[in-house]
Amino acid sequence: MTTLTKMTEAGTAASTPLSAGASSPTGLRVAYVLQNVGVDLAAEVGQMMLIRQTIQGLEERGHQVELLNLQGRDVVAYPNVADLSQQRQVKLGVSGKRPYQLIEGGLRRLHSALKLPYLAGFDSRRFYEACVRALPNYQICHEYAGLLSVGAAYASQKTNTPLVLTVDADLLLEADVMGEPITGTRRKAATWAASKSYELASQIVTVSEPTKANLVKNWSVPAEKIKIIPNGVNVAHFQQPVDTRQVRTEFGLGDAPTIMFVGGFQMWHGLDKLLEAVAVLKNVLPQVRLLLVGDGPARPFVEDNIYRLNLEKYVTITGFLPHAKIPELLAVADVVTVPYPKLPQEMWFSPLKLYEYMAAGKAIVASSAGQIKNVIRHNENGLLVAPGAVADLADACLHLLQNEAERTRLGQNAQQEAEKEHAWARQIERLEQVYEAALRGR
Repeated sequence: MTTLTKMTEAGTAASTPLSAGASSPTGLRVAYVLQNVGVDLAAEVGQMMLIRQTIQGLEERGHQVELLNLQGRDVVAYPNVADLSQQRQVKLGVSGKRPYQLIEGGLRRLHSALKLPYLAGFDSRRFYEACVRALPNYQICHEYAGLLSVGAAYASQKTNTPLVLTVDADLLLEADVMGEPITGTRRKAATWAASKSYELASQIVTVSEPTKANLVKNWSVPAEKIKIIPNGVNVAHFQQPVDTRQVRTEFGLGDAPTIMFVGGFQMWHGLDKLLEAVAVLKNVLPQVRLLLVGDGPARPFVEDNIYRLNLEKYVTITGFLPHAKIPELLAVADVVTVPYPKLPQEMWFSPLKLYEYMAAGKAIVASSAGQIKNVIRHNENGLLVAPGAVADLADACLHLLQNEAERTRLGQNAQQEAEKEHAWARQIERLEQVYEAALRGR
């Protein structure tokens, strides 16, 4: 990544159409900001995959990008997300002075002793001060929205820097759906911070139609301000030659027909339904195997279901693996799955795994929900099943496991679409048009 040359420490297509013929800005200086403290910037899952791919894609298009993140009580700039050892501290204002820090330390201790809710006031102040000093060196401030993160939005207003805000989920709604609602003063503060960020953003990028619809309906965000850019995939990364025999031996699969799931283990991923489907399948196809590639907070729940269904001989959990290893695993899969259950609220996410499955040319069985049903067309580039319908999930997997020609047809169609519509290069072109709109509106 190219470091900004004059850096000082002072002072799918969208439902709102992105014109295919629109000119793209070149050589922009972009600050990609992430206020949330405690984020593992080296993580190869979730938001950091999206952020890293976006930054690297922008660089490949000739833009200069730095990532700014709050680390403890420092704001750190990273000129190269591929080498996080390259970093520098961004100067602060009052929040960097010793008297302020002493007062802050005392108030934080009192806050902890009284068990008061975390409202990120000190963090937002610190991030605001750093961004006010840094943003004049950039043309665009692109923020990945976080709970209670409002410092960059105010700094963008102060410095007249266009703010592009990526909102991949309604975090309050997500907490409600997952049965862990944010309540009281903390909810009021989070609601205010989100509303203010949406108001101050020049443009908002979401990953799915449900996310946009929620912003318009429940947050009163003007529809014309929101552009939909689904997640993407590095297609070439999933088309490299693989010694499938070696991989199958490594994971004890032999010649078994193999179903696969790749991703973090979360309660909303429907892995219990996938296991129940395998429990049905093994009675018809005793040699079937399920490879769960990943790990996460729901692993104890997954393991309990494996034991409950007596699937110990049929299921292998790999644990977290480097992302570079995922194409090797996908190469040996016969059928891949996105088995989301029926949720009390419409899905708002755009699963990275879905586009990786497509790039790898795999036969996909996916729940017909949220953004998925806009990407997968039944019997054309995959099979769709009703969310949470175990019998349908089992039937679809069995049909594909027993029909190699059908697997090949669906996989080839999915791969062609990934190359045409979902490659990161295509998504970055769409993002450039959002930047152009933000610059015009300044």
